[in-house]
Amino acid sequence: MSAPGPQRYKSGGRRLGVEPATLDNALAAISRLRDTDPRITPVLTLRHFAALTTLPYRFLRGTVARRSYAKYRFVYLKKRIPGRSGLRMISIPPKSVMEAQRWLVENVLRFTTAHPASFAFHPGSSPVLAAEQHPNTRWLLKVDIEDFFHSVREREVAAIFTRIGFQKLLAFELARLCTIAVDRGPDRNPGARTAPIVVYGSEYEGMLPQGAPTSPMLANLAMARTDALLAGHAEKHGFRYSRYADDLAFSSDGDRTVPEMKKLQRAVYRTLNAAGFKPNCRKTVIRGPGSRRIVLGLLVDGPSPRLSREFRDNLRLHLHYLLDPDHGPAKHALARGTAVSASTTMCEA
Repeated sequence: MSAPGPQRYKSGGRRLGVEPATLDNALAAISRLRDTDPRITPVLTLRHFAALTTLPYRFLRGTVARRSYAKYRFVYLKKRIPGRSGLRMISIPPKSVMEAQRWLVENVLRFTTAHPASFAFHPGSSPVLAAEQHPNTRWLLKVDIEDFFHSVREREVAAIFTRIGFQKLLAFELARLCTIAVDRGPDRNPGARTAPIVVYGSEYEGMLPQGAPTSPMLANLAMARTDALLAGHAEKHGFRYSRYADDLAFSSDGDRTVPEMKKLQRAVYRTLNAAGFKPNCRKTVIRGPGSRRIVLGLLVDGPSPRLSREFRDNLRLHLHYLLDPDHGPAKHALARGTAVSASTTMCEA
């Protein structure tokens, strides 16, 4: 959906009796969005967003204000964390919120651009492309970000929408539609109470929910500056860098030492911590000559990535039991210990 040309828009507004200053502000907002990408559908206010999505304005405003209009459903998946058990919280938006988020994906976010080192979530991205960035790897550092989506806060999402070109109030409102408010305990950010207008005040800080269609692309955009810092540091010291969602990989095809790799690891940790992302120390690995160098399940010690024999065998096993009429997906998941437990309580966003 494209906006009318500036002259046509202005003429139409004048016929409707719209104030010249209001028309000028609207045209300036449309121009900012078109400067980002002309394919982005311009949205000027929350009421305009309601008209574009055919969602009730009262519902959208109540959701932005963190009232009881929008209730997420939580599903918990078992994490496979070495040395301890844990649960991954999947937050499923209610239908109307999901519709608003999908509209933003289709009309706004898919026309944004992540950092070139990012190979997940955006159109054309692929784990194979990420692994291809590390040919003939001799030394490899892999770092995982803990609770990747939950690390991206409401204020950072609002800043993303502002950079895209939306006016600040609307950027805040769109951020509220894409985040979930959770009581994070005594360490919650006191700044979460501040809001552009009184009715939007909230004592809880929003975060990206894992399960919303907008979260992957927004998390990518939130990592853009950090990706640039990490890529710059890697290039300066002769390493290659790629990121696939929360999996970071740094490689070198030259001779390195363990102390050099440890130094790189500390630098990566500092950069992530400064940006508000927490490295998962249990999943950090350093691999050198004599060990298998694997990125996203693909061996990268040769000129092109390839599947390991163990992975191929495991894939055949899964396919066998999934297609076997005596087993099937449910029984196979239960046997592998990956069954899902869902919360029966509808929890307020």
